[in-house]
Amino acid sequence: MNWKNLEGASIADNPCWGGPEPHRHDLQYLLRVLGGSRSKLNSTEHITEDPISASSYAALMDRVISRLIIYNDDNYIAIHKPADLRMDGPHRATVHKLLLYLYPPPSMLHKTTDQDTAANEMSCQRRHEHLLESIAPLTNTSDLKDDPFRTVHQLDYATSGVLLMGKHRKAAGAACISFQERRAKKTYVAVVTANGNSNELPFGKDFVESMPTLPESSLKPWAAGSLEKQYRKKRRRDTDGKGTFNGYMPEHAIFAKWRGYMIKKKKVGGVDANKRDGKLLDASSKNGKQPNQDDVMSQLIQSTTQHLTPQAIDELLSIGPSWKKVKTHCDNSAKNDICSWPSTVQRMTKEYNQSTAAATAATTEDEQTTNQPVHKAKANDDETKQPGSSTSALPPLFRIQNEECDSFYICASIGEVGDGRFDVLVDPSAALPSTQPNTPLALPEMKPSLTRCTVLWRGYVHDATASSSAKEEGRVPVAKVVLSPWTGRRHQLRVHLSRVAGCPILGDVAYTGTDDRGAVGSRMCLHAKELVIPLIGGQAHTFTAKDPFVIDNDSIQIDNFC
Repeated sequence: MNWKNLEGASIADNPCWGGPEPHRHDLQYLLRVLGGSRSKLNSTEHITEDPISASSYAALMDRVISRLIIYNDDNYIAIHKPADLRMDGPHRATVHKLLLYLYPPPSMLHKTTDQDTAANEMSCQRRHEHLLESIAPLTNTSDLKDDPFRTVHQLDYATSGVLLMGKHRKAAGAACISFQERRAKKTYVAVVTANGNSNELPFGKDFVESMPTLPESSLKPWAAGSLEKQYRKKRRRDTDGKGTFNGYMPEHAIFAKWRGYMIKKKKVGGVDANKRDGKLLDASSKNGKQPNQDDVMSQLIQSTTQHLTPQAIDELLSIGPSWKKVKTHCDNSAKNDICSWPSTVQRMTKEYNQSTAAATAATTEDEQTTNQPVHKAKANDDETKQPGSSTSALPPLFRIQNEECDSFYICASIGEVGDGRFDVLVDPSAALPSTQPNTPLALPEMKPSLTRCTVLWRGYVHDATASSSAKEEGRVPVAKVVLSPWTGRRHQLRVHLSRVAGCPILGDVAYTGTDDRGAVGSRMCLHAKELVIPLIGGQAHTFTAKDPFVIDNDSIQIDNFC
């Protein structure tokens, strides 16, 4: 296999399961690690690459699947993502390539013969090599027409834990909507360490108790989602309807709607059917009914169709459903009614999205007005008298009355610079000065973010490389925490812990200011332990990945795999 021809591939990631050796970064090595005995998972012993026999291949697949797959049905697959494994892209091993190897679509098996089954050694070896060769050049789910896996959400390269994938468009869409509407709940576990060379235990009781205590009502805007709705409303207003939002439709989707309407109208009575729709639409408006977005789409289609001849409509429909092909055809056409079609669809797209954004904003305002108590004004006056209780004035670190003594919240807006930098910024007013270098003069878009943190355990882990003069008896002070993100921003947990709370995640190279992945464990100690999410049908599903950070009396064991 010639990896040099795989453009963009890199062996510089140095995954915790592969180590520094380049040959241990590929999919074949990852499979053998996942299918290896538990005693070899955290060792540097070379896993053999002998030819695969039928019995060993079947046993290998059983061990990989039992260790990797959490849930699998016709709609979804949930896996326990290994640490230091990318989602997709031109890398030797990715989540996408791992799933394709375990569950290859028919197009990947067309070269294998009917005799290539698991019944003989040559067939297993041939299947194994063929899959590796076929998967190697793939970079994303669009490379195969029958690729069944669709991304629903993301986990960072270094983060392990529950990862959900859809198996078809409808399933993935239902899960994506749950994430967009903040109905999906994630729970993480992490091991954090003290910032710098401090020997103090992170998040000590004095540190937590020193935080301001706020009433439970302070979190109501976050719990109800109204704060997130205000942020999205402002974002739509600032982008003048040009940015994406829930209900946004691009040009190709508008054209698909127009094409579907026209095909339906031709079947039920030709283009004149639009006139009947228009009369009904006018009647509903006169009766005081507010037209919905389907009515808006009908009006747009009716107004644009009037400028097209029946011959032009037939020609546009005959080109097919591809908007790209239609634009190319219109550019090469000499007919005026065809040549103007791309600009017409652009206008339709702008009008529809502006109407959708306005309707969404109006609905949000109505909901807030309806749910507002009669004595809301007085309640607001009372709340503003309490420091930090208003929506926009929560302190960066605070506790909530009547919650566990070791639980606290981190509230700080996050922004992505967008100049190629990997890390993200925290609102300077909330960040520790020493943890956020090179803050730009013009801040990027800052997104409101909230994280709940609960300390489970405080103690030490042994650092074999540290001298006793640097750290007492070579011990590193750490704490195990449970993290519940109330918002889903990129790097939210890592940035909040490091730059606001001052205790970065153990092994987090990006936010600790050091290139050392951690002598106590080669991985970043952040793990997505649980995902609760409504899927197709509205039923909530719970997916759990085994905790890799096991507390044993006065110490903690860190595993790369469970």
